[in-house]
Amino acid sequence: MSRAIPVNDLLFLWADRKEAPANVGVLLLFEPPPGRGADKATREVLRAYRSTPPTPPFDVVPDSQVPGAAHWREPARIEMRRHVRRETLPAPGTQAQLNERLAELHRDMLDRSRPLFEIHLIDGLESGQFALYIKSHHVSWDGRSAVARIFDTFTPGPGPIMPGFHAVATASAAAAESGIANSLRTLLTQASAMRELYATVTKRVAALRATPGDSRGNAPFAGPHTRFNRPVVPERTLAQFSLPLGEMRRVGRAHGGTVNDVLLAVFDEGVHRHLRELGERVAEPLVAMCPVASREPGDVEIGNKATTLFVKLGSPRSGVDRRLREIIANTTIAKTELRSMSREASLDFALLAFGLWLTSHAFGLDAYTRPVVNYVVSNVGRVEGERYLGRSRLVGAYPISMVADPAGLNFTTLSHDGRMDVGLVANRAALPDAAPLVQHCLEAWQRLKRARPAQDLTLRKAPPRRRSRTRRIPAIQRP
Repeated sequence: MSRAIPVNDLLFLWADRKEAPANVGVLLLFEPPPGRGADKATREVLRAYRSTPPTPPFDVVPDSQVPGAAHWREPARIEMRRHVRRETLPAPGTQAQLNERLAELHRDMLDRSRPLFEIHLIDGLESGQFALYIKSHHVSWDGRSAVARIFDTFTPGPGPIMPGFHAVATASAAAAESGIANSLRTLLTQASAMRELYATVTKRVAALRATPGDSRGNAPFAGPHTRFNRPVVPERTLAQFSLPLGEMRRVGRAHGGTVNDVLLAVFDEGVHRHLRELGERVAEPLVAMCPVASREPGDVEIGNKATTLFVKLGSPRSGVDRRLREIIANTTIAKTELRSMSREASLDFALLAFGLWLTSHAFGLDAYTRPVVNYVVSNVGRVEGERYLGRSRLVGAYPISMVADPAGLNFTTLSHDGRMDVGLVANRAALPDAAPLVQHCLEAWQRLKRARPAQDLTLRKAPPRRRSRTRRIPAIQRP
């Protein structure tokens, strides 16, 4: 039985192209148990994963040949050997070699005649670990649902190998509404959302006219052009690093913000310093696109459920602590604005912003307009405790997201076991080597960790008056 592809998912199929495939994935690093090498461990996972047939949405292929009737359909045959593969890195098997291989795998578009997923098991790493690289299409899921589905296939302790994410049992779909009823409901919902969006945009325009230059809140098109807004080419640059989650929470609370605010400050400081190092001095704050999950707890339904913040970041000359304060102020306003809109209206707001940019891009007006965003920062969630694949312990989980015009840089994070793992993917034409940028981000974190929170003197109580130790002479005894 075919299933219709919702419009917000279909957008990822429409955006899919050779230079910027809508591939999303994750690099998972595992440490085999003592006495068992990575070679044997990967062979066991290979057999287990190939022996389990896929379940929705990984047992269907997209059919979008008929405009307005895009749907999922079952393929004639699924060859698991094509979807689950194993390889060995040549010696010495460094992290740089692994990233080069992952960049090659992540570069190519998925074959739409087959279910849209690949699993690559890679051994030969000099660390003795093995890598599990999952490659999928953004049409199938968003970050939160992907994390929930993938990590549910791992166990909190050593044990047997569970079926992979591609073979997770799913509840049977409820009876679908008739096409007419569903279309009518969608039309009415979108009409209401567009009225709401019109009111919001009108209010924002009036505010900008009243206070020109004040682009607080959601601020698409407010950032300058940088190298990360150059046209995207097929080649990618990958890098990974980790930050201590507990300390990030402490720093965020001390400054009156959140872990996400700390992330934005660290990345923003790192990007600015890297640009200055390359001789590219930016005169205005950059703008980050930050996807926001709109799922209820426990919702793992197939597809994408997310809206977007367009966050104006820190001033170019700000130190990392002041940068954090500026970001906290901007994200607070942007979140309030987003919460004031329905889910449909907030999604339409993002579509309108990107639609305007695509229109200007199609007419060759990039030199006369600003990019809608400068880069992307996404936090796909947190998983508590240790995780095992069979008897092998998970020691790293680094998302590898998509890169598409006009944002040629993406930071995506995933927290587990007390760490926040950061996966960086970039347009290679803009960032041939990610190591300097990673180093700037790590140095920014060290500076922010040592910074003292600014105190608002207007809120401080006056210190109590201390009694003078000098004996006061009564007025009647004074000369």
